[in-house]
Amino acid sequence: MKQRSFILVAIILLLSGSTPPLRSQTTDTVRLTPTTKKTFSHKVGALWNFITNDGYWGNTYSEPNWEWPGGSGNVYGWRTSIWIGAIIDSLGRVSAGDDRQFVPLDSITVTRPAQGSRSVEDTYTRYTDVNPPSPGVSHKNLGVEITERTYVWDQSYNDDFIISDYWIKNIGDDRNKDGIIDTTRPLRKVYVAWRLDADVSGFAGSGTVSTLWDADDLVGYDSTHRMVYIYDGDNPNVAGDDIGNPDPVSGVLRSPGYMGIRLLYSDSAHFDGVYNGQPTMATPSSRYNEPSDPGQEYTFISTNGISPNATTVADYRALMAIGPYDIPAGDSIHIVIAWVIGIGFDGMVRNSTFAQMLFDNDYGQLATAPTMPTFTLSDAVVGGQKAVAIRWGKDSEFSRDPITDLEDFDGYAVYRSGKNDASGLPIWDTLAVYTKRPLDPVTDSLWYGKTFVQSWPPPIVVIGGDTVYQYLDNGVYDGLIYAYAVTAFDAGDTVNRIERLENQIGIGRPTTRIFMTNSLPAQSLSNIRVVPNPFKGASRYNNPNPIETSPWVGRIRIINLPTDAKVSIFTLAGDLVKTIRAGETVFRSRDVSLTGDFSGVAEWDLVTKNDQEAVTGLYIYVVESSVGTFTGKFTIIR
Repeated sequence: MKQRSFILVAIILLLSGSTPPLRSQTTDTVRLTPTTKKTFSHKVGALWNFITNDGYWGNTYSEPNWEWPGGSGNVYGWRTSIWIGAIIDSLGRVSAGDDRQFVPLDSITVTRPAQGSRSVEDTYTRYTDVNPPSPGVSHKNLGVEITERTYVWDQSYNDDFIISDYWIKNIGDDRNKDGIIDTTRPLRKVYVAWRLDADVSGFAGSGTVSTLWDADDLVGYDSTHRMVYIYDGDNPNVAGDDIGNPDPVSGVLRSPGYMGIRLLYSDSAHFDGVYNGQPTMATPSSRYNEPSDPGQEYTFISTNGISPNATTVADYRALMAIGPYDIPAGDSIHIVIAWVIGIGFDGMVRNSTFAQMLFDNDYGQLATAPTMPTFTLSDAVVGGQKAVAIRWGKDSEFSRDPITDLEDFDGYAVYRSGKNDASGLPIWDTLAVYTKRPLDPVTDSLWYGKTFVQSWPPPIVVIGGDTVYQYLDNGVYDGLIYAYAVTAFDAGDTVNRIERLENQIGIGRPTTRIFMTNSLPAQSLSNIRVVPNPFKGASRYNNPNPIETSPWVGRIRIINLPTDAKVSIFTLAGDLVKTIRAGETVFRSRDVSLTGDFSGVAEWDLVTKNDQEAVTGLYIYVVESSVGTFTGKFTIIR
């Protein structure tokens, strides 16, 4: 589970002595070979986002858009991009990712630990502002090439940020547009900026009022941590204090996060003026009050400076810039930022401090939880009751700590969730904790003395010749959808003052799987049933939180079917409403797949073959299979 007590001091001590990294770029681009736009979604930490190979992240919710926590559907982003400005032909001009003014030169390369990555998931790409296909009439080529790398992690103390590393090179211009650089020149008064249009609050596709998304945000700047940030403010049109977008029923904050951009490192050798390591501009813009062409954008990022924190809510964009730089022809500057989120201002700052530490120590070895257990889920029966059998192997027990090189595995934990809270997060029940060492009443207070703590080892079974652990969860019901997670945790490190580390769980994480229990396929037609019957809008089989990432709503199940069954649904007048088949489910999710044996069930989402919602009334269904034919009826009450 997520642990919010951090281990910053211990890790700094372990990694001290390193110097800030200086990474050189030697690419000599003469011929420009544009490629197609690509996207890739980081979904390994708690902060999810999709990146592109053209400097523009956002403008969609089909992929995670600064979604936090990942898998919740709760988004903090809309349009995010890098801006680069310079003086060209005596005029200040900007090339902006959100104005489609960069051209991809490379695809997105993803590297993971097995391939020698620096983080849990690295990416690389490269793009230029030379001759974009539709840049707008005021655009001028600056002649820059951007090499962008991103880094993400998945431990409890480092999974709330994404680091972006930029090398910005002055490659020159291609004035005759033949794909070959033909003009080189120094770039003067260069500013590099990032624009974060973070529409904080709400879920994409939900019924959240749109003004609660974007019209009640606030923006601030923290000079101590070189960070601009944006968060949900108090909407004057909502009674009471609605900071964080509280759910009107439960009071749970749906958007408690502060989203920020922290400057981790910036080039000093090419800086024109007195360099102090701080951004030179941190100024919000807002809808209907922002620069609209490359000239206005350059003026905005080069002259505004650091603005006071906003006090009146609006649809803000948080912008941060640093400059001016002078970049000779063929030379480069290096800038690194972290996109950071956390609970409240203090949580954001704390997480950004870890990002700074990681960069300062060249992304060195870090404390990690043991290898994640690989587990399976299957239907079972215990004492005549429905159950789920959760089984996993012993690989985690041989994990070695990357700092001490010791096998420090200490146990397993098993979790289940049957519903989400108002923020989109699963509400987890701890089913079992198996620990090899005694628990400490202080450091293990969440577990100490609880009935779910079991003796070591977990129950062992032999399946197909393999010896595995097994936990039987018999508190389940056919047709309901559950999330299960099995984690491994270590013993902590008292010498280096590092607490226990456990694999993180959550929708979309590799520790977590979605499962639906079902009856086995039938060999006859004698026990076919419709569940629920009658169907009502408050049915527990419905999706309790329909959002764009998991949009299905209603669900009727026809169970105890033969595997080859076809089910035709008719009105009383005999009109065909829908045809479904055994094995079909209505569960839809952008991030996860539903597991289980569905071969004896057919599900209907109450949407007709004409893509209309089925109305209140009595319906006839006909089952056809190799076993025979069966006719029944059910009722829908809206």
